[in-house]
Amino acid sequence: MRRRANMKIGLVYRNIAVTRSGLGGGGDVFVIYLLRALKELGHEVVLATTKPTNWELIERSLGWVFRPDEERRLTIMPDVDGFRLYRNLLPAPLVEKLKKDCDVTFDAYGLNLLWNLDITYLHTPPTKDELDAKYSRGMHTKLYYKLYKYLTDKKLKKLKTKVLTNSEYSRRIIQETLGIDSQVVYPPVDTELYSKLAANKSRNNVVLTVGRYTWERKLDLIADLAFLVPEAEFYIVGNTIMKYACEVITFIKSKAERLGVSNRVHIHVDVLLKDKMDLMSKAKVYVNTLRDEHFGIAVAEAMSAGMVPIVPNSGGQCEIVPSKEFTYENIEEAADLIRKWLNDWNPSIAKRLSLAAEKFSYSRFKNEIGELLSTFEDPKL
Repeated sequence: MRRRANMKIGLVYRNIAVTRSGLGGGGDVFVIYLLRALKELGHEVVLATTKPTNWELIERSLGWVFRPDEERRLTIMPDVDGFRLYRNLLPAPLVEKLKKDCDVTFDAYGLNLLWNLDITYLHTPPTKDELDAKYSRGMHTKLYYKLYKYLTDKKLKKLKTKVLTNSEYSRRIIQETLGIDSQVVYPPVDTELYSKLAANKSRNNVVLTVGRYTWERKLDLIADLAFLVPEAEFYIVGNTIMKYACEVITFIKSKAERLGVSNRVHIHVDVLLKDKMDLMSKAKVYVNTLRDEHFGIAVAEAMSAGMVPIVPNSGGQCEIVPSKEFTYENIEEAADLIRKWLNDWNPSIAKRLSLAAEKFSYSRFKNEIGELLSTFEDPKL
């Protein structure tokens, strides 16, 4: 094992999803900023994924990119629907080779605790409910869960991996589901980028929502909110990384038309970062419609940009907002909060929220990763 400034880190991830507008989701943002942190800390990085990464598209989107020193395939198994679940349960000779070749191995997605890497960032354990929501409700989902439960129950006590997670909310789930403790390391938010927007004092009665077009996000509730808050314009900014995204968009549009608010529900698809930031600089309020989200990078980004966040009163996003005054139980409460903050938004609250978002900054994240890796140093060197 080498010194912290010169270790070889084996970084494991599924595949880094990228659209023409940028990174596909919060997990993809996380691994790109983790890779940046590892490189800035002076480490050599070997990235193992299931598919090749489009680095050119990432650089075009962000304006920068930190590439790994080496790229490898994570598995020789096919990456096809229906088989992806079981692939993680099978022996992984390429993962074992990565462990032998590197000083420290880091699973950045929580793909498989049973690989027993040095560090695992577990966004959420795969409970049956989550699998049913994330994958199909067919036979293979039920069989996978039974197999996973059997193997984890048998091997969890022998695990040596350092488990990290993204919120106290996720930490509780991991403890309840798997019976193991974990350390919270909040995901990195590029507050250096977004906090510049907080100084903009000229804002409109605009309510913004950012997220992938998926069924689980319940983005059609934006149409309900537009009906309840006629004085506001509602903008949804999302990517189409999911195959069924067009169906979700069609559903939102049809609901907005049925409620007579289609002229105030604006749907933006795969927009560039600069265009998203332009909308963020003009909006007073950010609303999240997904309950029980494990963290919510977009919420922290919105705060950094000076928007008032309005989120469900459950999940890790409650740890992001400064107090309960920004949370809601039902759609009517959400509408009341939107009306309140459209009226009460001011540069002072924007500054306060932007400063509160610094708790999740990239520099804080990089420091925490550095401290964690220092525990893997060889004291003899």
